[in-house]
Amino acid sequence: MEIDAQRVELAQRLGQIPTTIACDILKTEGLGDRVAIGLEPMTAPAVAIAGPVSLIEFLPGRPELRRPGPPAHFAMIDAVKPGEVLLLCAGGSLNGAVLGDMLSTRAKKRGAHGVLVDGAVRDLDGLTRSGLPVQARGVAPMAAHETLIPFACNRPIRFAGVTVLPDDWVLADRDGILVLTLALVDLLLEHQESATAKDAFSQDLLLQGFELTKVFPLPTSLTPFLDTFRATGQMPDSYQVQQALSGQV
Repeated sequence: MEIDAQRVELAQRLGQIPTTIACDILKTEGLGDRVAIGLEPMTAPAVAIAGPVSLIEFLPGRPELRRPGPPAHFAMIDAVKPGEVLLLCAGGSLNGAVLGDMLSTRAKKRGAHGVLVDGAVRDLDGLTRSGLPVQARGVAPMAAHETLIPFACNRPIRFAGVTVLPDDWVLADRDGILVLTLALVDLLLEHQESATAKDAFSQDLLLQGFELTKVFPLPTSLTPFLDTFRATGQMPDSYQVQQALSGQV
């Protein structure tokens, strides 16, 4: 129980980091292999999704693969742990939805932090009512019972163009989806405050009217002002910035 609580807290902290800032922090970490593409928020409001993954793989239907009883992914959704993010990998298929309001409601009740679907969903109003944030590749009105079969759980999969491993974490918002190791999650949390402060500081300089070529990326001459901003929230006035940029401070 203590482990679950720790993972939930870690997921909540991760979800406070915009993916854009996360990419800035991780720019030397091979992001091309970690950014999933092609999914969009399906529930309102569009909020961040973060947590350790729970993976379900779907394959195109063939009679010999079908088994009697409830679909295999029902049992996995029934067993989802608090803080987890379900990844439903349907190979990008829009020929039938693999998630609807019933499954979303159950996952929310179990404590899931969200669902990412490389395929189609349905019941958009019901998904929103469930309170569970969902991103997907598209929408289909019919369920995928006749077209896709839940085949495997928690093994390495290809998801929206990237490899996802069973012990990975994800961070998703309106700007995109990042697939992360736990070590990278720790790195993000370590640098979150400084990166967020630097971003806000640069935004304020632009709002004061400074040119991009002068203040972005932030020159080292403004580092003392950034340090003050991080500590107190106080911005330098335009004259102080101009003096620093001209080397007179």
